[in-house]
Amino acid sequence: MKKDTIIQFVGFVTNVDADTFAPEWEKYARKLMNKKSETILEKKTGNIKSRFRYISQHEWTNPDVRFAFMNERKSEHFPDMSVQVVQIGGYILLESQKPSVSNDGLTKLVAFISHDDNDIDFYKHLPFHKYLNLYQAFYESCVYGYVIEFYIPDSNIDEMLLLLKQRNGVDAATYQECLVPHI
Repeated sequence: MKKDTIIQFVGFVTNVDADTFAPEWEKYARKLMNKKSETILEKKTGNIKSRFRYISQHEWTNPDVRFAFMNERKSEHFPDMSVQVVQIGGYILLESQKPSVSNDGLTKLVAFISHDDNDIDFYKHLPFHKYLNLYQAFYESCVYGYVIEFYIPDSNIDEMLLLLKQRNGVDAATYQECLVPHI
């Protein structure tokens, strides 16, 4: 990832199953993309209470890119489907520990951290995670101050969620990448 890369996080509030959701998400993602951007869709796993059932990440490497979402509302809906789209915002990667090899036995836990919580060292020093990716809000209009991706052994997920849920302004859940055709 280049230094001037911005990751646009988009959240989706819905009860729609992945098979129904994915084709509609593809149409939506095509509107946001350019030829050089990378896009990932992830689905919440387990019965964890969290705002977003799906999240997508759109990687923008061009510093002059004018995001399609910047002139739109923070929230919108898919036509003919009960899906609320929340523009979480554009973030820069501050720290990346994501391994380049398979994460067998590790689960990805995504924590959305409030603007009011600036104690990032607390999160960096939490037990249980093997790796983390730390993103900081690039724009003032971002919904959260930070987004953190933790890679945790499956056996420690419940303990990590308990620690995170005790903090005010943290929305955390486990996510896995959805298998959708490449856009």
